[in-house]
Amino acid sequence: MSRIVVIGAHGRTGLLIVKALVARGDAVVATIRNPKHMAALVKLGAETVGLDLSASPFDEWVHALKGADAAVFAAGSGTGESSALDRTGTLRTLRAAAKAGVGRYVSIASIGASTGMKLAGAWATAEMVDYYKQKRAANKAIRASGLDWTILEPGELTDARGTGKVQLTTEAIEPGSIPRADVAAAVVAVLANPKTIGKTFQLVRGKTPIAEAVAAAAR
Repeated sequence: MSRIVVIGAHGRTGLLIVKALVARGDAVVATIRNPKHMAALVKLGAETVGLDLSASPFDEWVHALKGADAAVFAAGSGTGESSALDRTGTLRTLRAAAKAGVGRYVSIASIGASTGMKLAGAWATAEMVDYYKQKRAANKAIRASGLDWTILEPGELTDARGTGKVQLTTEAIEPGSIPRADVAAAVVAVLANPKTIGKTFQLVRGKTPIAEAVAAAAR
């Protein structure tokens, strides 16, 4: 059993990550910024801490991460919020993880953020351009952190039922969609496979079982 801190635990993907980790038998610390969401996380079996990426004191983040085996960054800027939170939140939690002695750090970005994908069509809005700018800066900081990092860059997230199968690679792939539940399962799979350390994965819906896809891409 591992102790894992999930940052942004009440997001639609974060909740599924918490659920998947608890089901695996891990001790999960869920960070949330809205106290009204605490009951939902406690019901899932997670220890829950109220922390805000932009406002909570740094030492409180260090305290929450102390004793953890890994941190999962599943937070993201919401509608109407600045995309800068994706960068500044990552920087703050990287520093806190390092100070707390947490070596393992898994982050969820977006497809193509590390492969130079050009935004086109409905993706080429000013908001998305800024979002990708912030995610790329966050990824750069993660790679330079000295932690045992893994970055997952999923395609368009959907609330469809998970299939348990994906297309996952370290190379650029065609943009596509993927159920959030399959992203959560991929997080669990990379945490279980030390060969994923230092790698960035693109993932969309596919035909290969998740653990198998992770193992193949991590060779």
